[in-house]
Amino acid sequence: MIRERVGSLLDGVSMGFLALWNRKKSVLPSLLLLSLLGWFVHYQVGTLLTFDLAVTLTVLFLIVLLIGTVVIGGIEDGSIPFERVRRVTAGALVAVGLVLLVLVYLALMLSKVAPPPPLPFLFAILFAMEVAPWVALAVVVPPVLGYFLLRERWRSFRARKPFWGPYLGILAAVLFVYPILKYPQLWYYGGLKFFALAGAAVVCSALPLSYPKVGVCRAVGLVLPLLGVLSWFLVYGGMALGSVLAIAAGAVVYSWAPREVGG
Repeated sequence: MIRERVGSLLDGVSMGFLALWNRKKSVLPSLLLLSLLGWFVHYQVGTLLTFDLAVTLTVLFLIVLLIGTVVIGGIEDGSIPFERVRRVTAGALVAVGLVLLVLVYLALMLSKVAPPPPLPFLFAILFAMEVAPWVALAVVVPPVLGYFLLRERWRSFRARKPFWGPYLGILAAVLFVYPILKYPQLWYYGGLKFFALAGAAVVCSALPLSYPKVGVCRAVGLVLPLLGVLSWFLVYGGMALGSVLAIAAGAVVYSWAPREVGG
């Protein structure tokens, strides 16, 4: 009974977002306008709270754009089978919920409503907030271009190559090396480890693109999450988001398999 209710709820959420995506010509400009308004307010006021508001609105806009172009687009072109729609919807809800909870918690903390977390986690959240809009934008750009401009080529490429795993892995590598690029003084605390971990992530990401075989993807899918965990001990989690992207990259590339276009 509970499983049926949860399934019905996920079906309702899927249909609701599909209806929302069908009105994307009005929804997307409205969300973009709200995001720009949030940044305008931040630059006028200039507080951490307005910064959190601007980032939240921007991330919300990019999340809607990403789900529409990846999840709805995958359902439309057949890369996400109908029987997996509920699972994909549940995963998307969990991911979106976690992101929004972090943003809401940070807003409550800045408003002195919620207590601050331990100092290392506070630094991780603040570092993540600094790069979150750029990371979200980097994740959104490929599917947006593919969905709206290069639809058939985008489908064909993803059928032949494991795009998302290597792409997220390369983004993770950038974030692994980002702390030392922004704070060169960290070089005295073991600068080589930043480049070593980033290099390992790049090599692991390049392998599935060069050799798009299931066995290669499975091996890389096991290594990338390990690099994500190691990043917390070596490179401060890659601004926190680097570790998350590495783990996500491993999961995505591990589950990839070549398919026929339209199948």
